[in-house]
Amino acid sequence: MLAILACLHILLQPSHALWEHISFFSTADPHEHPAAGKIELLVPTGPFCIGTKIYDWVDNSRPEQASSKPGEFRQVIVQVWYPTKDGGGSTASYVPKLEAYRHVWDDTQVEAASRVLTHAHLNDKPLLGSQFPVVLFSHGWEGTRTEYTSIAEDLASHGYAVFGIDHPYMGRIALPNGQVTEATENQFRSPGEIRKYYGQDVKFVIDQISKLNGGEPDGTFSGRLNVSLVAAIGHSSGFVAASAACTIDRRITACVNVDAPGFSAADLSGMKQPLLWIRMEKAGPVPAEFLKSRSESVYELQLMDAKHGSVEDWDYIEAESEQQRTAASQRLQVLRKYLGAFLGKYLKGKQSDLLERKPANPDLTIKIYSPR
Repeated sequence: MLAILACLHILLQPSHALWEHISFFSTADPHEHPAAGKIELLVPTGPFCIGTKIYDWVDNSRPEQASSKPGEFRQVIVQVWYPTKDGGGSTASYVPKLEAYRHVWDDTQVEAASRVLTHAHLNDKPLLGSQFPVVLFSHGWEGTRTEYTSIAEDLASHGYAVFGIDHPYMGRIALPNGQVTEATENQFRSPGEIRKYYGQDVKFVIDQISKLNGGEPDGTFSGRLNVSLVAAIGHSSGFVAASAACTIDRRITACVNVDAPGFSAADLSGMKQPLLWIRMEKAGPVPAEFLKSRSESVYELQLMDAKHGSVEDWDYIEAESEQQRTAASQRLQVLRKYLGAFLGKYLKGKQSDLLERKPANPDLTIKIYSPR
């Protein structure tokens, strides 16, 4: 109850009707925000305050295929957002190793990222009293985990532990030594090898999450993570990792494709989980052959007034007018609502008519394919 009261201001903010009665509120206008020039991310809509913690994990069973250095093993940087007891103190940086990107991103992106205000508190203790369903999020090509912070914070405010996975050499990832990896696939010999390699990243992260739940390394998440309820989300190239993991790891309960193009029925073969297939700018329809043999429901959501990067924070952060920022807010909020409804159904057992009813807005459609 204390956590709910501490963050009750989130639920009391005024709202505006959007799309099909989806609402949002953001104090992102720097002229209105008490910290001049700052850009506040969309306010989370759930009742819980949010903590965040960063891990650097090394998989000593797998050599780093993109490295020419002998003895270098695969590492992933993971940031987890989770419900916490209260929201006291300053919030975490939007990009923790921002200076590492000084000569990688455009100067305008570095400057904009430095002004972003998040809602998560670094290293706060997780909320006691319940286990959090686990959500894994894999970024797109040349991306990073941080650009999905608005999505991650919102899910965490609703009771999930969201693990944003940085995949070095798929993304421009700042490693602990300050090196920023460039995205490349030259180290692989086939698309199948790519899928397997990045799918193993996700599987490895689930293994590490199980250790966190068991009390390693410091007891922070001991008993707090429900590793029997796991969803894997992938945006664009990140769905290569998420979909491959869904076919090899039965600990994953539900899977989400966010606008990843080029997937065939063969690529999805073996996926038995419920699937949310989000189409924006690049993804085509769910492969027909895959639908013939599905064993769980598939939801195909199409946002026709959206871009490939609408799930990221950048359109919102770099908006040049309030009109642009409002449009970016609307798209993000729609995505947060549908992701929340899908994950709520399959990780929490909460039914939502959002997934079942026809959207009122003509730019939004959803198709449901029931199990055969």
